Amino acid sequence: MSLNEPRTKGVTKEVAYHVESLFEKSNLDSIKLILDKYKIFIDKNSEVADQHWLNIQLSHYFRLEGLLDSAEKYGRISYQIAEDSYDLQLLAESNILLARIYLDQNKTVSALNLLKVAHKIVSETNDAVKKASILIDIGEINLQFKKYVTAYEHFDDIENLKNSSNSHHLAYLKNKALLNKGKIHIVLKEYNELTKIIKKLDAQKSISLEKDFEGYIQLLLLKGELAIGLNDLKLAKKILLLAVKEANRKQISYAKLNAYIDLGNYYLKVENYTKAYEAFEKAYVICKQTKNLEKEYTISLELAKTLQHINKDQSIYFYKKSLNLSDSLFNKEKLAAVVDMQTFYEVENQKSENVKLEELEFNQKVKLQQRTQVLYFAMAILFILLVFIYYIFHIQKKTKRLNTRLSMTNDELEMAKEAVEDINQDLEAKNEILKVTLEHSNEQSKQLNYQNNKINSSIKSAHLIQSSILTSSHRIDKAFEDNFIFNQPKDIISGDFYWFVEIEGWKIYACVDCTGHGVPGALMSMMGNSLLYEIVRGNKVFQPSVILTELNKLVVHNLQQEHNDNNDGMDMSLIAIKENDLYFSGAKNPLYIVRDGELTKLKGTRKSIGGDLNNIYEQHHWTIEKGDMVYMTTDGYQDQFGGSKARKFMVGQLRDLFTDIANYPTDKQKKILSGTINDWMKEGRWEQVDDMLVLGIRF
Repeated sequence: MSLNEPRTKGVTKEVAYHVESLFEKSNLDSIKLILDKYKIFIDKNSEVADQHWLNIQLSHYFRLEGLLDSAEKYGRISYQIAEDSYDLQLLAESNILLARIYLDQNKTVSALNLLKVAHKIVSETNDAVKKASILIDIGEINLQFKKYVTAYEHFDDIENLKNSSNSHHLAYLKNKALLNKGKIHIVLKEYNELTKIIKKLDAQKSISLEKDFEGYIQLLLLKGELAIGLNDLKLAKKILLLAVKEANRKQISYAKLNAYIDLGNYYLKVENYTKAYEAFEKAYVICKQTKNLEKEYTISLELAKTLQHINKDQSIYFYKKSLNLSDSLFNKEKLAAVVDMQTFYEVENQKSENVKLEELEFNQKVKLQQRTQVLYFAMAILFILLVFIYYIFHIQKKTKRLNTRLSMTNDELEMAKEAVEDINQDLEAKNEILKVTLEHSNEQSKQLNYQNNKINSSIKSAHLIQSSILTSSHRIDKAFEDNFIFNQPKDIISGDFYWFVEIEGWKIYACVDCTGHGVPGALMSMMGNSLLYEIVRGNKVFQPSVILTELNKLVVHNLQQEHNDNNDGMDMSLIAIKENDLYFSGAKNPLYIVRDGELTKLKGTRKSIGGDLNNIYEQHHWTIEKGDMVYMTTDGYQDQFGGSKARKFMVGQLRDLFTDIANYPTDKQKKILSGTINDWMKEGRWEQVDDMLVLGIRF
């Protein structure tokens, strides 16, 4: 929420209140439109208060968008405007906003420094709104350092503030204080006290989706935490899913981040590790985008715990990631902050000396003027007195501002000292944990290496067996003179496989993605290969839709899925070609055809093979022309994470790639597909997440 209103005619109070209302509702699109409009006619020649107001709002907007560098830029501009104008109230507002940005950047001590200066200024006024804003920020810093009693006292002080002229904003801040007290009760597992706070907030009816979006999301998350604490898991899931839905609807980064973290913790508690991973993964991507190191550290730990049950290698990766982030957060950044404070102290001392020199020189000039005053008439005396008063007022304001800053320095250095002591204690505890872990690891290392060698040997043998049973690529080269097979398993053995048979004038070719990868996927691929031969060679079935329907029935029966909750199966695309006619059916997966630079997509039925005995699959027909390029693919390629923004490759990018490479020789197409996806993974330093299979034929 904005902290000030302009004091000139350029921006009216109505506009300022409207913008603040939009901030509370997190309506960022409307805010940006208004600020862009006022940015046009508020320039360096405008009133100081107008310039300051605009830069404060721009900084707040970019902070909510997660663009902290831009937020800091406009915050510093507002600070400079306030400093140049010697306006302590504007300076307090800039300090509060910059402090919040520093908190987002984990510069805790620097933030506290600014807040204490602001508090010193505001304490001499009757501005309850600014007092409440500062108390909330200082309370949240104490909350971060786990000083729950001190934090709670600051939040209590806010509730005791009397209403100002801006009572709506004070009520907003009092609600925020209550929400923070609720967080403390969650940590201390004081669910009865938390219930009282939630009832109080609900009774006031001042927090709603439209009135206060930030508070609404925080209240939902508190209710979700309470439900988990009381073991009402069904209610907890309902509340947390609603929080995620609303946060995504508004597209507010910090709201989505907190909602996904709480949802991930819920799924972790109920041991649904796949869902927990999905939630934490989304939160992790937001952290990378917003550069929130503290949250990234927390989520890396949660991902490591979750992946212990899914993917051991990835779990180790995130444990290492959390250790690196821990070093950055609890050592380098906070020690750097202490150095910043010492530098600040030295600079302020120098400024103070300069002020004293200026005052001395000024007094000497005054004495010289006093000796000659008797020579001038009364109007000259009056003029000199006015000049004298102006300079005295000017220097008093400057001296007061500098003294305000200097008075806080000892407290700040004491806080920094405590922070360093906390860091040392954390590092000692971590060293002990690492020492015990290393000793335990060394004891198990030999046994794990032995077991690992045995497993690898077995997997390599399984790979040889799988390769000998599945279709030979030589048979496909003989049937299609111009083709390629890009096959890049995640592990030694794969759950993706291609299958081909030529019978009675038909060429039947399939691209299959079995549930899972590695050993589970390979076992499913062996069964799929065998069943396809039984249907096509044994039963003489050549129509793709019938082949998929029969395959679905056999998978359901073989896995006894009528009697259990097992939904394992396959996604696939299958083509049957006779002369110039191509018939296609797909289970979730499509077929891509490029003709004369235009890409056509034949959609598969949105049902996998397996799970439901009654699945029926659609069939498409295509008349082949010379030069047509046909592609079949599993989802491993498009779902691979990578790139500078840590996102999936995505279907749209894969379709564009097919269109771009269709005219190249097929062997070159294969090299481009391989190079593109491996460069994509290297750019984001991501490991391969699934098997990849892409088949291409030119007619």
